[in-house]
This record gives sequence, structure tokens and C-alpha cells, in this order.
Amino acid sequence: MRTDRQPQAGYMSSIIEAGTAACRLYGPSKTNVIDIARLLGKSPASVYRIFSSKAAIWDAVAGDFLENNLSFPALATGGRGDAANCLMEATLGHHHLMLQARDRERQMFSLVVLAAEGSWPSFMQYRKRLQADVGEFIRAGIETDEFASRNVDAAASCYCASVISLWDPRIIRPTPSSDCGISAQELISFAVAGLRMFAR
Repeated sequence: MRTDRQPQAGYMSSIIEAGTAACRLYGPSKTNVIDIARLLGKSPASVYRIFSSKAAIWDAVAGDFLENNLSFPALATGGRGDAANCLMEATLGHHHLMLQARDRERQMFSLVVLAAEGSWPSFMQYRKRLQADVGEFIRAGIETDEFASRNVDAAASCYCASVISLWDPRIIRPTPSSDCGISAQELISFAVAGLRMFAR
């Protein structure tokens, strides 16, 4: 049974790769399973044996793009740097990834917007992972007494909500950050200040 699963997992990855290529060529609204199957040199029926619908394929493609291209920078293990500055740099870096995707990967970014608007499992997992990654920075700051001791999950959720305009594709898409009244750096600094031991 193990040998049967390995080819299936490999074929699933191939479908996701072909779906990504098709999305970049035609866009999410104009691509169909026949296009994906053609890129694979397979029949649509063989694709449907792995994914039950086009929606399932798109969800997998969106999840792959979110994980590999738009992930929040991880907290460096073993480092003794300033937690607040590290969190600010990571948040700003993540925002730049989102802007680059919006400007350079328009078809894939459109797919991510659809995932956000439809609350697809891939986007919900992305939000959960983002909050967990932010929580690692907050936990590190609490351990060094830089951030006030509090429930890490709640603090991470509040932080992500306060900088939502920097990471949610539905908000990033229509308005470049340069048109906003305040800069991304100012917004991040304000959000991080709320985590400190002595907020001012």
C-alpha cells in the first residue's frame, strides 16, 4: 500500500504544479481541468481521480502558493536579538512579499484573493499559520520580559488584526501602500508598541 500512495502523492504534486502553470497562463477564471490535464499529458478523468473538483484543485494550488511564496518569516532559533525589532522586520518583510505577489504574480494573486473571499481551507490554514508564527515572536518577547505577559494566542490574534491591511490580499489588492495615510512601518510600530511591557 505504501508504494501505491507514493505515486499518488507525486501525481498530486504534478497536478498542483500544472494548475499553477495554467493559472499563470490563463488566470483562475479562464482555466479548466482540461487545460491542467493537457499540461500534464493526461486525461481529465485521471485528474479527477486525485481531486474531486476544480475547486479542490484551486484550493490546493492556492495553499501551495501561500505556503511557498507568502509565508511569514520564521523566528530565528537561538538568536538573542530584540524581539520587537525582529517582529517588526518580519512583518514588514511579509508585507513586501504580498506587494511583490500583487504586482508580479497577478494571476496567482487573483487566486489568493478568491481563496480569501471564499474562506477556502487553504486561506483559513494560512491565517492560522500566520497567527502561530507571530505568536512565536510574542512568546520570545514575553520570555525576555520585553513584552507584557499575556495569552500568546490572543495577543497574536490582536496583532494580526491590527496590521490586517498589510497581509490580507482583499485589502492589499486595490490600494498600494504608498496611497495610505500612514506608512506600513508606522502601523507596525504602533502594533508592536501594544505588546511591550510598558506601553506608552
